[in-house]
Amino acid sequence: MVALAESFAPGPRFTGECRPGRVHDGDTFALVCGAQVSTARLTGIDTPELTDARCPAERRAAEAARGALAGMIAAAGVVEIARHGTDRYGRDLVALRLDGEDAARALIAAGHGRRYDGGARRGWCR
Repeated sequence: MVALAESFAPGPRFTGECRPGRVHDGDTFALVCGAQVSTARLTGIDTPELTDARCPAERRAAEAARGALAGMIAAAGVVEIARHGTDRYGRDLVALRLDGEDAARALIAAGHGRRYDGGARRGWCR
């Protein structure tokens, strides 16, 4: 009976006109705004690279970060997205709040990334 009830559980409530789509990695996801889809980059965090991983450990860490972000979004009751311009690659820079908590801070606290305010990034391989 519980499994049946869970299958009908409502999804997150999205505030604003946009919602997160497919999660690419721990700090990047598709941003769906009506019929428009772009790429969004979380502000304040750097996570390991999935596509351009430089070692097996970085790839594993990137997969874990992607799974953590996707899981956090799926489990959220309320999803808020605030856009803060674009980066040099044309990605929307966004702050993502899940049930009132900053997603970047939560990922950092869980060990999936590190604080990032622009500039050169450190590697993830030892």
